[in-house]
Parts: sequence; C-alpha cells; structure tokens
Amino acid sequence: MKLLRRASLVMASLLAGCLMATGAAETKKLAIAHVAVVDTTSGEIKADQTVVIAGARIVKIVSAAAYQPEAGTQLIDARGKYLIPGLWDMHVHIAGISADPKWSKEVVLPLLTAMGVTGVRDMGGDLSVLQAWRREIESGKLIGPHIVAGGPMLVSGGKRTSEQTPIKNAEEARVAVRELKQQGADFIKIISVPSREVFFAIAEEANKEKIPFVGHVPLAVTASEASASGMRSIEHIVYSNLALDCSAKEKELRAALPEARKNHDEAATGRILAEAVNTYSPDKAVALWTTFKKNDTWVTPTLASIAAQTPQSITPEEQASDPRLEFVPASLRKEWDPRDPKNRVSEEDQKWWANQYANDSRLTTEMHKAGVSLLAGSDSLDRFVFPGFALHQELALLNQQGLTPLEALQAATSDAAKFLGRKGEFGVIANGAHADLVLLDDNPLEKISNTTKISAVIREGVYLDRAGLDRLLSQSKAAAQAAPAR
Repeated sequence: MKLLRRASLVMASLLAGCLMATGAAETKKLAIAHVAVVDTTSGEIKADQTVVIAGARIVKIVSAAAYQPEAGTQLIDARGKYLIPGLWDMHVHIAGISADPKWSKEVVLPLLTAMGVTGVRDMGGDLSVLQAWRREIESGKLIGPHIVAGGPMLVSGGKRTSEQTPIKNAEEARVAVRELKQQGADFIKIISVPSREVFFAIAEEANKEKIPFVGHVPLAVTASEASASGMRSIEHIVYSNLALDCSAKEKELRAALPEARKNHDEAATGRILAEAVNTYSPDKAVALWTTFKKNDTWVTPTLASIAAQTPQSITPEEQASDPRLEFVPASLRKEWDPRDPKNRVSEEDQKWWANQYANDSRLTTEMHKAGVSLLAGSDSLDRFVFPGFALHQELALLNQQGLTPLEALQAATSDAAKFLGRKGEFGVIANGAHADLVLLDDNPLEKISNTTKISAVIREGVYLDRAGLDRLLSQSKAAAQAAPAR
C-alpha cells in the first residue's frame, strides 16, 4: 500500500508538471502550429493549419500563414505531423472484472492517456468508483480519459456485487433499471436474463426512463427482437450469438441450446454454436443487417479480444515475455501465464475460438458492407488484451475486415461521439469541440497503424509531449509492480 501511495504522489507530481509545461498557471491558450489536421467527418487532410485552444476547448482553426500569435499563447511547432481527435475505446472494464479499482486507477488511466485514448465507455464495473474518478478527471485533479459508465451489469444469476446485479424476474428488472438511473448510470448493460419476460421488462423500463440499454443479446431473444426493442448497441458478435441469427438451422439450434445449458454440457453447447457458424445463411444475415440499420442498432465487434483467444504463432515462453505485461499486476499475470498448464487453452478449444473469430471477422465485413454502424472497442482487460494498446489493434483489425483507415478511425472518434449523442463535442477537430487531440508522426489515413506513432496528446487543453507520455507509461508500470495481490 505504501508503494501505491507513492505511485499516487508520482501521479500528482506528474500532473502538476504537465500543467506547468503547458503554462496553465500563466496562460489558458495553446496553439498547435503548422500541423496537418485530419477531418474525421470528410476524410480531408487540411495541411499547414494552426489549431488554437483556450482552456479545454478548440476556439480557432486557421491556416498557419494567416495565424497571428497572441500574447501569452504557448506555440507548438508541429511541422510534418498529423493531428487527430482523441480516441474513444467504446468497450472497456477499468473498475471491475479483471481491473481491480485498488490498482487500476494508477495503472490503467495513465496508460490509456499515453496511448491517445481520451474517452472510454466502461461496460461493467463499480459505478461509485467510476463516478469518483470522473469527477477528479473532469476537475483537472487527475489525468485520465472521459468516462461514460453503466455500472453493474444485469445478469441472470450469481451474487450481487459492484460489478453485477442478478435479476430473477420482471419486477426486479424494472427496479434495477430505475435504481441505476437514479444512481447516475449513463446506460444499462445486459449480460444475461432468465427469461424473455425479463428482457422485455428491462427494455420497456429503460425506454420509459429514457436511458439507453446495451449489451449481449441473451439466448432468450433473437438479435432482431433485441434491435426492435430499442437495444442501442450489441456488444461482441460471438457472445451475442449473432451466428445463430445468421444460421440456416437457427430454429433447430435454438431449440437444442436450452437443454445443453440446463445440463451444463459445455461440449454440446460448443458444438451447437459451431454448427451455427457452419450453417451461415447470407440471406438471413442480410435481413438482420437491414433490421439493425432500420432501428439504428450499433455493433461493437471487439475483434481484438476474440483474436487473443485464438491459436498463437508464438510459444508460451515468447507470449509470457510480452513487454506489455509490465503494465499488468503480478496477480493478473499469474492468471494469464501461458506457461502454467492450468492456464493453457486446449487445442480443441483453440480451434473452436479460431472458427468463431473467423466468423466474427466475416460478419464484421458483411455488416460494414451493409451499412451497419460499428464502434471500436477492445474489451480490455480480458486475457492478453492490454488497455490502450488493444484499441489500436482493434482499429487495425477493423481495417483488415474492409473498413478504410478513415472508417476505422471514425469508429473511435466521430462515430463514437455520434453514438453517445455528443456529436460536435468529441471526435472532431472543430471550433467548440473538446481539446482532446493526438499528434501523430505519420498520416493515419494512409496506414491505420500510424495511430500508434504518437508524438503528443492534448487532454482537455493540457499538452503532454513525448517525454510527458513516457513519464505516464513509467508511472503506470511502477503502479502495476506495486499493486497488491488479490
């Protein structure tokens, strides 16, 4: 605990240093000069621009030649660099599941910031903790991303914890929706439900309370029914069983699943879901995508997290030496360690996951072609899904599945803002928008992997140069090393 307190002091010192570096104590203005601005709405790159920031907002964008320096403005010469909006990871767990709030504040928040992630949608965690962090971040006391949070997930069984709320019947479902809204949740997240009645009770109450509901499509309903009921976003492809909706044998397979689940027969369940993938019907898929478009249902594929479950082309020893593990506390590294036989995925399971990943990739491509709205989300901290790093991997995977570099970038910027109802505030470089920006060394529209070539991050007007970002990474590593065992 002493080491964690020391890490917190380092964070406070770093924040103070960043504010001093930007001249925040003396001036409220910052100008990024001679930069190529990436317009995530039009796809245009506007060369040799100057972006002026006052406080936490962008106040002026002009050609560098026309800009007249103002007294008290800090000028950053960004010749040869590209400016994009700050990235949003639309599916994370930063205060629950694998991310223990006892250490994740000092480990995950600075890591996300250093990787250019200036906003996150937390998909299940301790709401009070997330709200406390959000207050600190928005007041400028803490460096971290904007946080949109749903709080505990609604599940069909298990114990009530800060991460989940079990629901037995429709009345409990309605109460849970109302309570979460009263507690300040930004949305309702569904994982599983015990019956169709419970799902539609959640949907009806959420619509009545005017709070979005999102999550997994439970087996009790079809994806078309979830979409028609107002489900705002469907999370994952495999966990939402979209293969069933796209299967020529859907009716037969849906009838067989409840019995397999009731008997806790994982092998039978796996065979049924694999058969759904193998009986793909293009006509059924097209009908489903048409429904999604009609109802404005978004999908977050989380390809990076599923890819992490597939066969690796490296040895367990090589995987265990991944340098990104330095950002993972020892207790979690132990759970992930592929050298430990009890942590290894069987060859049969790896083949199953590879089949599912191939299907997820195919459906992502088909949805994109059909015009279904997609979001970029990593599902960190799943096993070997590293916060910050994984979002950049997700962008690359979306690009591989047919999205252009611009479209992949939009899924983490302007489209994310549109989904959140914050169009014009986030995800764009425009007058009045939040000054959340990432300065890159190369053009991301030529190659999406260039989003990893980060020169600086501007977070609500606070300028973090490469040295400052490296200090954040060092602080994150130190906090990970100091994290208490579970």
